[in-house]
Amino acid sequence: MPRRRSLGALAAACLLAVAPLGCAGAPAPDEGPAPDVLVELVQLRGDVASGHVELRVTNRGDRELVIASAAYESSRWSAPMVRDDEARIPPGARRNLRLPLPEPTCDAGPLEHRATLRLADGRELEAEPTDPYGQLEALDDAVCDLRAFEREVAGLAWGEPDIPEDGSRPAALRVEVTPVPGDGEPLGRLEAIPATVLLALEADGERAEALPLGIELRAGAAPIAVRVPLVPGRCDLHAVAEDKQGTLFRIRAEHGDRPVDLVLPSPDAQRDALLDWVVARCAALP
Repeated sequence: MPRRRSLGALAAACLLAVAPLGCAGAPAPDEGPAPDVLVELVQLRGDVASGHVELRVTNRGDRELVIASAAYESSRWSAPMVRDDEARIPPGARRNLRLPLPEPTCDAGPLEHRATLRLADGRELEAEPTDPYGQLEALDDAVCDLRAFEREVAGLAWGEPDIPEDGSRPAALRVEVTPVPGDGEPLGRLEAIPATVLLALEADGERAEALPLGIELRAGAAPIAVRVPLVPGRCDLHAVAEDKQGTLFRIRAEHGDRPVDLVLPSPDAQRDALLDWVVARCAALP
């Protein structure tokens, strides 16, 4: 049966989880010294829209570290995140192992989490990843805040956009807002939609850094549609090509008396159309 010990992420001499190679009765391989490994969890700029995190592994030892698979489990997320492809980390180097985020649990209790690295030699390392950027407690906020708002205040959905393919005029998106049933009690507000890193707003015919809304939401009110007129925020083809968050929109809102930022990622078709439109619109502008 495999022998298991634990790995402390910041310990200088890490404890191992060991599983001998070979069939039963075969001698265990020369495992060498315990790997000195630092395990962290981070979310990079390009991970936000796609819904990923990075298990960052630093090899602080003097031998190459070969990881056969990696997994991360957390009380904040509904299923383990698993990566099965091999990663080779030379001494002194680090690698980011990208993991897809499952649905969040929206559990507000204490965070419990663990990473497991299975090495090519059969050993397993377990660690509680550190949080170098202070992100762990907030990773699920966007999804959970939106879920709670839609459950208790109003549903939000993208409607049919108006995005001219030839870039001959400004584009406009449409957000459909459906208040929850009820008897007119005030539930919250939609305050504004800020510009993104790629797209500016148009308000009263002028370019603006935010589109003011000032919409009070009451239970049982009729659905409304919010028009979101857009102009290019920057005409930089490199920025368009490397875009990570330019079509990720946030709505400043109030849920009861609590301010929240509601994140609305663009569907793939809308995102692609917006990126093409920025290029065409910039080419058409004097």
